Amino acid sequence: MSPSWGSSILYIGPDRVVLRARGAVHTAATTEPGWAGALVALQSLLDGRRLRRRLGKAERAQQPAAMLGTLRFAQPTAPPSGRVAVVLSSHFAPLWLLPGAPTRLNHEETRGWVESQAAERFGDLAANWRLAFRPAPAGEPILASGIDAGHWAELLHTLTAAGLSVASVVSWPALALARYGKSGGRGSARLILAEAGRLTLASLVSGELAALDSVRGEPDALTGLLARAALVDGLGDAPLLLVGSGVAGDWAGAVLANSPEAAVLSGRAEPDFLQTRPRPPLVAWLLLAAGLGLAALAGTRYATLTEQLATLTVAETPVAAKPRPERGIVATPARPWGELLNRLESQRPKQIALLSLRGDAARGDARITAEARSAADMLAWFDSLRAAGFGDASLVQHEVQLEAEQQPVRFEIRLDWGTP
Repeated sequence: MSPSWGSSILYIGPDRVVLRARGAVHTAATTEPGWAGALVALQSLLDGRRLRRRLGKAERAQQPAAMLGTLRFAQPTAPPSGRVAVVLSSHFAPLWLLPGAPTRLNHEETRGWVESQAAERFGDLAANWRLAFRPAPAGEPILASGIDAGHWAELLHTLTAAGLSVASVVSWPALALARYGKSGGRGSARLILAEAGRLTLASLVSGELAALDSVRGEPDALTGLLARAALVDGLGDAPLLLVGSGVAGDWAGAVLANSPEAAVLSGRAEPDFLQTRPRPPLVAWLLLAAGLGLAALAGTRYATLTEQLATLTVAETPVAAKPRPERGIVATPARPWGELLNRLESQRPKQIALLSLRGDAARGDARITAEARSAADMLAWFDSLRAAGFGDASLVQHEVQLEAEQQPVRFEIRLDWGTP
């Protein structure tokens, strides 16, 4: 029976690419290091499947044995279609536990916070990452992941060209945490997530992630990783559990899974790189439906009342307007815009570009539209404006310009620059 591409799981690692579809597992080993080698292995796996489909039974009988040997990835299948869940190795999509925001934020504000934390932690490297995160309450750490924007574009292009639609894209450690962390009532433990050349240690307290650390290396790096974890997670001699994806070596602790196929773990996990904002729960849809129903009922009732009022005639009595007594009006001079522009230009760093300035000069109320290289630059300039004496400064909105090459952050600030 041919594999179903509608239920496929694809793992992309530094040493191999693994595809699992309806019980069948197909593997392509990498011959080059890094993302380039993984992409070549993925393409060879997809090309091998397409090449085998083009050969009919009679054609395959005429092919030399050496030629058929090059098609070891392939099995007779239908054309690739359907959805595929992509699991990325932590080499290409590392997982982090970032500090939580001090106050409650919506989804877009949380994205800005994650971008600023990533920029603070990784510097200029974070400018070229596509970030994904799992929202968390105020004050709690945020689980986040990142992938190079160029790698992301190449991945989507390769899968789309093969006729596949992407259902989800997650980091392998996040999927392993979702499967082995909170499920099964495991309580407090340290979970080792082992891939070829990389170890990730997750500290779980009552099944919840309390600390996360990752290093490059093989089993001999585990000792140092555990020593660092003991200093921060407070778990003492907690059980040590291991999830390995086909890694060899002398490991301390119970092996839950250790095979190449373990890399293609199934299940849902966050953060998902395809997620743009949280999906509303079912109760939200029910409330929306109820609200629309009430609005329709109110509209019908209003139309009925309007028809009834139209049948009534009321005699109109003209009333002369009486002049109001003068109350001593003082004209408020408009503050010159030049003064505001000079102040803004003198305090504007080179990472900020002013796009527009509008508002009411008489009231001293203005709205500024600008672009920043990153969310961190935006927040830094906003704080400097408030410190410079602009009253009631507030960040109205901000949005990453994904269509632009550098993907700047466009934002709008409302401020009061003082009473004229």
